[in-house]
Amino acid sequence: MAVSAHSEPRPPVVFVVDGDGAVRRSLRFALGIEGFQVDTFADAEAFLKVAECRPDACVVVDYRLKGMSGLELIQSMRRRDCPMPAILTVTNPSPALVRQAEGAGVALVEKPLLGPALLDRIREALAGSLPPASPGAPA
Repeated sequence: MAVSAHSEPRPPVVFVVDGDGAVRRSLRFALGIEGFQVDTFADAEAFLKVAECRPDACVVVDYRLKGMSGLELIQSMRRRDCPMPAILTVTNPSPALVRQAEGAGVALVEKPLLGPALLDRIREALAGSLPPASPGAPA
């Protein structure tokens, strides 16, 4: 009798880009408990060098990063034809930033990350409910 090898489905991937090490560790732990594979990066440049664009992934990026901003990172992803959905996190976003994120089709979650808002946006992104970061959309 032949034994068929069933491969376990890979967990969805969440890339976290945040300059604050405590935030990265907290999100790795909290999202890991929820069953996600979490890869973290301290800045946009490190993410762009290493992370691959994956259809089963989304990126959670802080607006205030060293080097380029979170929106600039998303714009760079789009220029590279990477359609991963992106979620922007920020403390006290200005009305202009909220409009910019909405116009770019980027979900915005306010810090501090209390309650289920971030987890809800991640699940929506991975289910295809959030618009992907399309190359033609401004960021």
